[in-house]
Amino acid sequence: MPPASRSHRSYQADVLLVPLEPRSRTAVTSPAPHDALDGITVSGTDTPLGGTDSRPDVVVMLTHDLAAVEAGLATRVGASARASGALVGAIVISPDRGWHGSEARSAAAELRAAADTVVVLSGMSPAVALLRVLRGGPQTAGHDTI
Repeated sequence: MPPASRSHRSYQADVLLVPLEPRSRTAVTSPAPHDALDGITVSGTDTPLGGTDSRPDVVVMLTHDLAAVEAGLATRVGASARASGALVGAIVISPDRGWHGSEARSAAAELRAAADTVVVLSGMSPAVALLRVLRGGPQTAGHDTI
């Protein structure tokens, strides 16, 4: 049996994280505790799919506030990602697991249509863990990085 400290690496995907509104941009650009996003490209505000030298394998849209997501943005990001051959996902950070208001419900419906998979999580820690799993890369047995 291999030692518990052995590091494994199989495939490392190029993951592009696209914050869809200001609160999500702030969440991924604040230094700690999200330095675990190392190796994951975070898109800029001017070019939703910009900031990467190669085509990503996976594009993940992130939102904390569905009501603040610009109408049509998720559709454009999803279409662009699919055109490049990427898988498309969405993470909604919603501690109360609900959408409040017509704008939020419209954005939720648009995300469901634009993404292959939508995951609703209670906070950034599980979102960071999911992004690291999607990326692959070194995983050390018995070591919690979050």
